Amino acid sequence: MGINLESIGQLLQLFLAVARQCAKRRTSIIMLACLGFAVSAQIGGDLRGGESMDASAMEETTGGGKRAAEELTLSDEQRGRIYEAVMRIPNASVADESAPAVADALPSEVPLQDLPAGIAREIPLLRGHNFVKFDDRIVVVDPKSRLVVAMIPRYKLLP
Repeated sequence: MGINLESIGQLLQLFLAVARQCAKRRTSIIMLACLGFAVSAQIGGDLRGGESMDASAMEETTGGGKRAAEELTLSDEQRGRIYEAVMRIPNASVADESAPAVADALPSEVPLQDLPAGIAREIPLLRGHNFVKFDDRIVVVDPKSRLVVAMIPRYKLLP
């Protein structure tokens, strides 16, 4: 975890020293509350994407580290453009397998197809990716890992 326990210990020691100086109980409670807020802000920042996030915190918050990070963020318009471009390919084969979900790995026997060059130029995020056409969707695949990085379902794009 990216939390600096030594700093928290130093804060606690500082708090105790100041608390001893305080004569009123109410001041101690307020200081304790402030310390609690400061520590929770430090911990919360680390777990929610702070710069000091480590790999274990990433897996804890995303459920899989590398897999979740590889998903492409595409707008509905971009998904529609990809769908149209792939559907215009006259000989694009349809996979016989059941369609995978995003972050699933495709079996090696499922052939990957090149995305049309025009759509890869139009949407630079797609460069270096392939696609597989299924009965009800098109999936964009990272060819190195064979992980599905985007899914374009047919039913959402029909009028």
